[in-house]
Order: sequence, then C-alpha cells, then structure tokens
Amino acid sequence: MTRFYNKFLAAASAMMLTLTGCVNEDSPCPGDGDEATKVTLQFTVMTHNPAASREAQQSRATGAEASLLSRAGDDCYDDLQGSPAENYINTADCQFLLFDADRKLLRPIFPEITGKDDVQYTYYTIKASITEPYFDEAVKADLDQIDFYIMVIANSHSTGLDGQYPGLTPGVTTIDDIAAQRVTFNQPVGYHLGGPGGEYRPWTPSIDENRLIPMAGLQKFTVSATQLKESTYDVPVYLSDENANGKTIDMLRAMAKIEVIDRIDVTGTFDPASNANRFHVDKVELFGWYNSGTIMPYINNGNWSTAAGEWSMDSSGDVSLPTISPKSEYNFPVTGAQQKTDNFGRPIYNDDGTPLMDDVKGPEITFSEDDDATALRADKCIVWSGYVVEYSKALVGVMDHEYERYPFIEVTVSNPNSGGMDDSPIFKMKLADYSNGQVVGDGIDFLLRNHIYRYEITGVNSEANIIEVGYTVCDWNKPTVDIPTFN
Repeated sequence: MTRFYNKFLAAASAMMLTLTGCVNEDSPCPGDGDEATKVTLQFTVMTHNPAASREAQQSRATGAEASLLSRAGDDCYDDLQGSPAENYINTADCQFLLFDADRKLLRPIFPEITGKDDVQYTYYTIKASITEPYFDEAVKADLDQIDFYIMVIANSHSTGLDGQYPGLTPGVTTIDDIAAQRVTFNQPVGYHLGGPGGEYRPWTPSIDENRLIPMAGLQKFTVSATQLKESTYDVPVYLSDENANGKTIDMLRAMAKIEVIDRIDVTGTFDPASNANRFHVDKVELFGWYNSGTIMPYINNGNWSTAAGEWSMDSSGDVSLPTISPKSEYNFPVTGAQQKTDNFGRPIYNDDGTPLMDDVKGPEITFSEDDDATALRADKCIVWSGYVVEYSKALVGVMDHEYERYPFIEVTVSNPNSGGMDDSPIFKMKLADYSNGQVVGDGIDFLLRNHIYRYEITGVNSEANIIEVGYTVCDWNKPTVDIPTFN
C-alpha cells in the first residue's frame, strides 16, 4: 500500500496548519477522528474539460472578450487539451482543503485516488471518507441543502519550483484569505544535463523527471442530509455525477504557454525535407519575465466564479487579469548598452565616428521543439514552446528603468542561402498583438495563466530585418466554477 504524508503532518495537532493531504491510490487513508458520523464523498478533478472548452471557444468568438482572445483569426484547435505532462498531477504533492458554506476552512482532507485517465491524465477520481462536525450537525438537523467547498492545490513542489503552501487556521482562514496570500513558485528555467558544462536543455514538463505545472482548483458542492447519512465507502455521495447536476473540480494551470510556429514559406502540409531550401527557425528565446508566479489567482470581490469581475474572471470562466506577487521580481529584457566589437574584439564605430552600440540583454527563457503541439496541427508545422508565469504590462510600465522594458522574443533563423557560412539572422519579435503580419502597439497587456499565446511566423526578410507574424490567444482548456457572491 502506497501512502503519501506531508512532511508537516507531525504538527497536525497545532491549529496553524500547512498540510498536504494523504493521497493513496490503493486503499483508504486513515480516518481523521470518530467524534462525528463518517461520510464518504467522491468527486472528479479535471485537468481538461472538453464541454467547458467548447463553451469557452464560442464565448471567445462571439462575446465581449472577442477582441482580446481572437485576434488575427482563430487558430485554436477544437477540443484543445494539454499534453500528458501538461495535465499530470503528482498526487504526492497535493492539498485537498474542505471549507464550510461561509468559505471558512474546516480541515484538510485525506483522499484516495480510485480512478484516473492513465493516458492523457485529463481526470482523477477522488474518494474521501470524512468525520467532520460540520456535516454531523447538518445531518442531525436533517437539512436539505448542505453547502461546502473543496479546494485542490497541486504540483507546487515539482523539481526546481520551490513552491509555497498557504498558511492555514481551521475555523479562521477563508478561501479569500488563501488567495490573498499569493503564495509563489519559481519560474522554471533551463538546466544542464549532469550539472554545469553539460548539454543545455530548456525547461519542459516531464512526468518522469517531476517537472510539472502548478495548478489550483476550487468548487462549491451541495448535498442533502439524506445523501450523507446513506453514504458508505462502497456507495459514496458522487459529487460529480453528470446525471444529478454534479460538478467537477477543474484545475487552472498557474502558467501561460507561448508557442512560436514555424510556417515560413509553408503552403499546405509541412515537409521536413523542405528545410534545406527555406528559411527555418533554429532557436526561440524570450526576454522579459517575472522570476516567480502565484499558484492561485487573486480573488476579486470575494469569489472565484464564472461571473465577470469575480476572481478576475471573464464571462467564459477563466481569469481575465494576472495575479502578481509583491515578492516577484521582473527580469528586464534589456539591462544596459555596450559598444559592438568585431570578430577580433575590436570596437566598431558608425560612419560618423560614434560608437556602434548594442543592447545588453537580461536572462532568457529558451523554448524547445514541442512534438505534442506539432502533432496537433493539421499542417504539422514545427511548434516551439515556452512556459512562463503571468505578466502585467501595467506593473512593468511604472518601474524605474531606462532601457527597453517590455518582453520580446528573439527568433534565430537558418539561412538556406548562406553557402555554408554561419549566417543565422536573428529577428526580434515583440510580445504583442499582430495584425496583417505586423506588430500593433508596444507590447501585450498581460500573460494569463491557463492560456496559450500562439505566434505563427509566416515570412522573413533578412535584408530588411522584417518578420511577418500571426497572433492568436487560446484557452489551454476552460474550467467552469460556480460560487455565488458572499457578503
């Protein structure tokens, strides 16, 4: 029997709690007291909700947010879902938190995994046997409507992320309090195989190497006293039963994904053999990014809801504003200037004798070829992907900085006409909106969690240093959450 216990569990008797639930994939975890009637709940945690994704696509095309989420044509694939590694939840790195109708924390719960999608990891079936006075009192009162909430926080301690757990006090801490803590995790960066000096690898999600995307989910459930009284381990109350208006807990990935698609001079379906005769992308790097992200979005007006203006959600149910921790630091894309030199280290001057200057760039995030995303495309054009925490142009715009401040992407392109010479032009592409292939404005307003920002490079002109780009924002899948206003 496999059991996962949080390293802080020894302090569970204290009122101040920082816990990860025991999650067991083989048999029940230990009970948590015998002072009240034990009830058994079963629910589904989703990392991909196809029905909600379809609703979100329709909302994006026709709703008020269409100007934000469907620019330059809609290149979002039908029923888009993440790759297995983008969806995966490490059940040893999860918190399951139970809240009452007033959204106050009752306790951590210690469930088991009774089923899951072992291929794409789009869902996990969770069962929890709970002895909780809140339920016991509701059963004794024979209430027809018993409201409660379950929150799930996952993958915050994946390799290199150094994520935090929120501080918790049962009976005091609310859902709003937890979100307001804006607990963080590190922006993942590339690494060297075997340590310094080894081959450099960009950061990509990996199940085997525990490089996973932090996620958070929250849902309100309603049951009756009769359902709780009749529940058993073998016949639990199934909170996610579609035939009984059940709900799932849909997880929000705490990162955005940026895709750069190499469609340079491609018509129809991409043929890899054509690379020898066309300009093609060799490297993609992002400059300008925050060094940490928040595991949960900030709650605005007290709720995480599908209603506009609540937990900064848009009308289709996803976040519409970024959540930036005051502890996060922004790495500017350009940090200074220096004189250019030739291949022999000699300074280069302009025709008028003034020094020819060059930017000193900040740290970069290197993208990698994304086989999963490439396979999803009908044209099979190569996709380069990077995973980044949320970003706010408004916050960066007021920072004290004298050099370029807004993010941009450098795309290194292989030149088929170089005649064997090392001639790989580098094109600078603003992280911005694009219309008819050309940049609009001075930068994107924000990067949002659980969204894909897709840039298709359709043409380049190395002599004029021109790059033609198409731009679309897509949902990485769309969760649906329903929590009414609480005053």
